[in-house]
Amino acid sequence: MQLRELQREMQRDLLGRESAIAAAIVDAPPLPAQARLDIYRHAYRARLGEALDDVYPILHKVLGDETFASMAELFIEAHTSVHRSIRWYGSELAEFLAAQAPFADQPVLAELAQFEWTLSEVFDAPDAAALDRSALGACDAARWPSLTFRFHPSIRRRALAWNTVPIWQSMSEDETPPVPHASPAPVPWVLWRQNFKNYFRSLDGAEGAALDAATNGGTFAQICEALGAFLPEEAVPLRAATLLGGWFDGGMIVGID
Repeated sequence: MQLRELQREMQRDLLGRESAIAAAIVDAPPLPAQARLDIYRHAYRARLGEALDDVYPILHKVLGDETFASMAELFIEAHTSVHRSIRWYGSELAEFLAAQAPFADQPVLAELAQFEWTLSEVFDAPDAAALDRSALGACDAARWPSLTFRFHPSIRRRALAWNTVPIWQSMSEDETPPVPHASPAPVPWVLWRQNFKNYFRSLDGAEGAALDAATNGGTFAQICEALGAFLPEEAVPLRAATLLGGWFDGGMIVGID
């Protein structure tokens, strides 16, 4: 076999498909060909399991060693690695848990996986220099309605239906987590990175709408329009300016156009 053909046949064997690779493996003491192949097959799956553990350490704590290991086996069986970097393996775990028994019976598990994956995305996102709020003060007041803002590449928005973050925080500190419970309505959250550290906080409806408008390229006037659905007209300008100041202070904004 040529090298490329050998690689393809080896990959097929690792994935549990019919393969002709055994004919190219030395079948001699101390290990027969199949035993040699089994070592690689086991190592491949074990490395994928380690990758899941790296990204989902709190989910691992919540499930416990045995349940996490069995869950990982089911996931690996259903999802092969499709990226050059193993860093991105496991992105579908939240969807998997939401649909796979018995994990689907506890929706907070899927949401916990979604939260942990988002944290990893935030940490690995490209970097950009944040602006100080003085940059906003330097803008001509007459231009404010047409201003748009560029946000840090790490910004992520999520809506969480369960008390997922308190559970994650408690388990991170080796404390007894609260009993899982669903909120009356999904709670909006923002996650981002500043100075190589992840941050996250919940948002009220008004800030959530304003931040969505801003991150989608909306002007300051459109941000105010989004706030107008939640606040009296006279309260909108001050709240909009306050939110902008907070986003600047949090290192979320990297440009003004």
